[in-house]
Amino acid sequence: MKIFITILSLAILTNVSAENAFEKNYKSQGDANFMSLDTDSKAEIYRGWDKDKDNVLMLEQGFDLMGFSSFVGTYVPPSEALDFANKIKADTVLVYDRQINEATRATAIKKARENIKRKKLDEEGKIEEIVINKEDLVDPNVMFDFYVSFWAKLPKPLFGTHLINFPENDERGRDGGLFVIAVIKDSVAANAGILRKDSIMKINDIDLVEPQDFIKELINNKGRDVKIDYKRDGEMRHVVVSI
Repeated sequence: MKIFITILSLAILTNVSAENAFEKNYKSQGDANFMSLDTDSKAEIYRGWDKDKDNVLMLEQGFDLMGFSSFVGTYVPPSEALDFANKIKADTVLVYDRQINEATRATAIKKARENIKRKKLDEEGKIEEIVINKEDLVDPNVMFDFYVSFWAKLPKPLFGTHLINFPENDERGRDGGLFVIAVIKDSVAANAGILRKDSIMKINDIDLVEPQDFIKELINNKGRDVKIDYKRDGEMRHVVVSI
């Protein structure tokens, strides 16, 4: 009994002349000029597990989202996502893919392997022999839901929080101010005790409505101490930090 299996690398079956699906479906977030600080950077690619949790983790590690690709189609090797990441000078790529329908060839191969494992005999009394070619490993009828996020490392922050303002009818915005969605590790904010889900209300007694207002005041006070008023679980707190 012999089973011939063709092992394919990520790059095999990629048509180099074909359009890159990740590039075609890319949507930039924020500043289109945002990219890696390292001019010679080579992107690293990882499999993501939970988009929401992974996004917070990346923000805490000092990265920011450049953009994402989202589409449904036949299998596309992750190497194409990596190629596009290097083209736009991303530092890190997170890949999420989910098969959304039943395979045909792949299912037949799996059943054949199970038959061999059980030593099922055919009508001639011989053990079934399966020859697997590269065409068997790519089923054009199998569809995947792809989501890929592209990240770049931020320069050292003045304070170290990722902020958003929510409308009053959103529970997260009930306290007003700016909601902290992530705190960068080892930053001024982290060392001052600011936590995710806090709400920053004021800086130097200036009420905060937009994240840009906070950033502007930080820049204007670079090299000085600033007073931060923030709310946690309904309790107002204060901290003075050096920027």
